[in-house]
Amino acid sequence: MSVDLEAEIPLDKIYWSDSTDITDEQVKNMAASILVHGQVQPIVVCPHDEKGQYRGVIGRLRYEGMKERWSGEPEGKTILARVHSFNDEIEIKMWQLAENLHRRQVSAMQRARQYRELHELLSKQHGEEASVQTLATAIEDCTGNKESRATVQHYLSLTTLQPETQEVLTGEHMPLRYGLELLKIENAAKQVKAAKEIQKNPDLYKTVTDVKYCVEAYIEDQRRDKQRKRLQKKAEELRKTGKIVVIDAPYGDLSWDERQKFHDFWGDVPEKCNECPKLGVLLSGNFQQKPVCPDRKCYEAMEAEKRRKKQKEQKEIQQKFDVERAKVYDMEPDARHWRLAVFALIDSWVLLGLLGAERGRRLPDEAVWAALEKLDEKQCQSLLVRRAVEEILTGLQAWRGESFVKNWLIKEFGLTAEVFMAKEED
Repeated sequence: MSVDLEAEIPLDKIYWSDSTDITDEQVKNMAASILVHGQVQPIVVCPHDEKGQYRGVIGRLRYEGMKERWSGEPEGKTILARVHSFNDEIEIKMWQLAENLHRRQVSAMQRARQYRELHELLSKQHGEEASVQTLATAIEDCTGNKESRATVQHYLSLTTLQPETQEVLTGEHMPLRYGLELLKIENAAKQVKAAKEIQKNPDLYKTVTDVKYCVEAYIEDQRRDKQRKRLQKKAEELRKTGKIVVIDAPYGDLSWDERQKFHDFWGDVPEKCNECPKLGVLLSGNFQQKPVCPDRKCYEAMEAEKRRKKQKEQKEIQQKFDVERAKVYDMEPDARHWRLAVFALIDSWVLLGLLGAERGRRLPDEAVWAALEKLDEKQCQSLLVRRAVEEILTGLQAWRGESFVKNWLIKEFGLTAEVFMAKEED
């Protein structure tokens, strides 16, 4: 058979060496299309081998659809194929890549596998010279799609994911960014678990940000372990200089309970301890170094001393307060006290009205106090009494009918009861 000749080839004479992510639904749809419209385009195969078998290169979906079409009577059924002699495996991969990118939506994982296969072939052909940039150039040459070196590297990195994770990404057609987030999980079991969690909850993980939150929950321990190792390495460096080093919780030598017990004293050692040979360094999670003494008796003594000092200070403050309070209690009431009562007990807006200020005009507190300074004791008392009467007769209590206070007020001041004792209407 000559090269680039189209011919009808029996279905059972064609095999495919590569895996596929074609679904049963896609196969059924293709079979229905072939039944209605026939085979529109031929598949591409390599020339037959010594056993008479043809290797399929392009058109896997059409091939599977034709098999489904004739599944009830497969004997002797053929498919239109174009036989082409390829120069090498690289050319085959190039054709397949171009076909997949141009003809159907390829999952990020499937594309990653194709990039990996092509890169391995280029490496065999060119050795170390076959860099990621070589692959990016080859992809652009065969498909017309210009991929950056970084993007190609990202796709290649997906092939380092766990096999089960790769299956999830392929089956769900998850985008590249989802795979890159899952790569952050180094623990194999946790990585697969996270992938399946995202797979089972598509409504919960709709965006890359949602996936990030999922991944963060799985790598918290991983980050802590890395930080612990970095701190231990730093502690060893400090210990080689002769220092005593204590790594803070939760990364090292202390439990949280121990950390909390002496929380007030880390980094706050007594002056006399600065020359003590037991004085060491507390190494915290952010690599901050604070002076610390592993001898808890020192801290207990310092705690007791601080407590005594604090109690003494509080006692002195209380004594001063009692003296000042006694001064106020022993004072004889005068105009100053009555002015203070007016200023404190009457709302500033109301007070402005009582003092004769213009309606709507806001005066600073200093101006109000200056006006009060002109009032004598009796005038202040008059204002307070007037305000008290208004509150009782026209305030909230006025809406509650009769009260003992109202009756007493009306009697004592000779007021007209009917004006203030109106009942609420039912």
